[in-house]
Amino acid sequence: MSPTVLLLEPQPLYRAALSSLLAGSSLTVSVISRSTLDECRATLAESSVDLVVAAITPSLAPRWVLATLAEIHSSVPVLFLGEPTDLQGRIDALRAGGTGALTRDASPEEFMAAIQAALRGRRTMDEALADRLLSTASDLDRSLAQAALSITEREILGMLGVAWSTRAIADARGISPKSVRNHVTNIYRKLGFSSRPEAVRYAARMGMRPVSDELARP
Repeated sequence: MSPTVLLLEPQPLYRAALSSLLAGSSLTVSVISRSTLDECRATLAESSVDLVVAAITPSLAPRWVLATLAEIHSSVPVLFLGEPTDLQGRIDALRAGGTGALTRDASPEEFMAAIQAALRGRRTMDEALADRLLSTASDLDRSLAQAALSITEREILGMLGVAWSTRAIADARGISPKSVRNHVTNIYRKLGFSSRPEAVRYAARMGMRPVSDELARP
């Protein structure tokens, strides 16, 4: 039997467009469209559904949608569609257990690929969301790796984060510029940085500041 996709979309025009796109695709899916969460819940109670595609709106927060649908069908996958400007909403959708998240301006090809992936049990997300989650994971890994830094290296990384120059760091630490560069090289190696700007951005994001930051910089 062909899989059944349940659309949860409040906007009639967008709901009709998605229904038409799915009905005319090569995936051979059955499509049910609903405008409210209550209607969606009732449909789940009465019909066999393989995938829910849900809009992210102020009244359809991902955690609420997932919790409500789980009361009826605890294992149904939910693919969320959010506004391009609402990155946090799409992040919340994945963290809450959504099977995927895309922007509402995704191309038909991207949308159909996401549907196919979700029906096969794979997660999917738009590029901006993937970049953010990878960046967050990278920061988490590096925050754990900070334990490998010496006290001096942590201090120097904090100085980089507030834009101290190599000469300013050397003068504040009472060491040579060459020693500073050696410390910076060790920081790059331990935390996986490839450039000074990357180290500066990381230290700034993590709120790292040197103990000596109250001193006037040269």
